[in-house]
This record gives sequence, C-alpha cells and structure tokens, in this order.
Amino acid sequence: MDHQHTTIAGVLRAGKNRLSGAGAESPGLDAEVLLRHVLNHDRAGLFARLADPIEPAALDEYLALIEERAGGAPVAYLTGEREFMGLPFMVGPGALIPRPETEILVEWALTWLGRRPGAAIVDVGTGSGAIALSLAALLPPDPKWRITAVDLSAAALAIAAQNCARLGLDHRVTLVQGSLLAPIRDPVDLVLANLPYLRPAQIAANPRLAAEPRLALDGGPDGLDLIRLLLRDAPRIVAPGGAIALEIDPGQRHTAGELARDAFPEASIDVLPDLAGLDRHVVIALEPRS
Repeated sequence: MDHQHTTIAGVLRAGKNRLSGAGAESPGLDAEVLLRHVLNHDRAGLFARLADPIEPAALDEYLALIEERAGGAPVAYLTGEREFMGLPFMVGPGALIPRPETEILVEWALTWLGRRPGAAIVDVGTGSGAIALSLAALLPPDPKWRITAVDLSAAALAIAAQNCARLGLDHRVTLVQGSLLAPIRDPVDLVLANLPYLRPAQIAANPRLAAEPRLALDGGPDGLDLIRLLLRDAPRIVAPGGAIALEIDPGQRHTAGELARDAFPEASIDVLPDLAGLDRHVVIALEPRS
C-alpha cells in the first residue's frame, strides 16, 4: 500500500487488498473496522465520506495498523475494544478477546437468574470481565445481586477493573484475584466459567491465537485440566438449587459431561449449542427437571 490512495475509498480498498494478500480471514471487515477506528466514525459516517480526502496523519496511523494486522495482531487489540452483549469492552493482550459464542452463556444465565432475584453469582476466569459485567449491566438494578469475578491473572483483572469503571458498574461487581473457586468461601447460586479449554496442539495449529495470552487458552493435554479442578471444588460452594455453566470445546462434550456427573451425581446436565450448532456449554442444574 502506498500514499497515492488519498481518498477514504482508495485507502479502504488498499487496506482490504493488503490484508487479503496477507491471508486475513475477513480482510474487508478488518480494513473497515480499523479505518473507522482511526477516523472515529461509525459505519454510516465512514461510507458517507468515501470520496473525501484523508489527512496524512490519519493515513499514516491507518497504514501502521494495517501492517500490524497483516502481521497477525488481532483487530480487537489494535482498536482496544470489542463489543460483547451490546456493550463496549476494552481489551488488551493481558486478557482473552470475548467471543460471540460466550454471549449464549450470558443469555442463558440471564434467563436462569430472571427466576432467582438476588442470587449470588461467580464468574470464574473473568478475563476482561465480559460475563460478569454484562450480567451486572443487564440484570434488573436490585442491590441484592452479588456478582464476583475471579481471575488468576493480575493483567486480566486490571483490564476488568477498567471496564468496570468505564461501564459504571464498580458498585455491582467485586473483582478478586485467585485460582478458580479458591477465593470463594460463602455459598453461591450460580457459577459461570469460560476457562482455558484448548489443547496445546489446537493452539499451535491456529496462528490467529498467537497474540492472546496462553494462560487464557491452554487447558492442558485434553483441554480439561482447569474444568476438572473447578468441578472437583464446586460442590463445596454451590447452594442447593444452584447451577454451573461451563464453556467447552465441542469435542469435549462427553468427557465434560462425565466430569459433571461425577461431581454432581443427582444433577440435571444439559449441553447448549452455539450459533453453528456445535456443543459449546455444559449446564449443571442442582435441581430436578421441571
């Protein structure tokens, strides 16, 4: 890409071509999102100005971002933001980028919690805070809700704290550093967890994951190390009538179901599909099916 593309349309086209040549999965969308970020426009504003010239400083900034993206940097890290459940979350290399499939976990939790006002909730491995903060923002404003977000990583919790402040939810979510459920002492009604569940070979085979923290991805030889530990400890703190919902890799459905059954022999265990129809979340309900 060179500096002869001085209109917004020309720069956008050149950005798409550069990313396409670099093998980006969605070159057109990536180029557009980065240009909107640089120019501080929404989609309608950008397309309304396609014939306008672009300022040299903005062009230089855009070219630099395009080169970083071509080198494999995630778009969300380059813009510093990712939308999740309709909310703007700040993201950075210290935390996993929130994925659309995790929204299904939050939507299920909102429905479950709708019948249990004032429940105590724990989000384990909170990362950027996407799950806990989405619940805090979308649940009815009842002071009885108790939402705790736990993460082992200080870097991730720093990002979660900034999101908490940006969204004005400091009073609704408690951030705690620690391993899995170890910091939790009192009974809780709902445990939600999007823990690392990939095998090392899966991570190595996917270059798009290279920029994200290994701590948030690697679940050990079969991807279930942390889920095993969580389920081993969960009976200690989940209250009668409570529930646990875990995000998994689709290939882990049967093993994860067996682990859930071992931990909670009398529970109702279901699997929720993601938008692609793949098994994505294991739900353990400590109550009979209705």
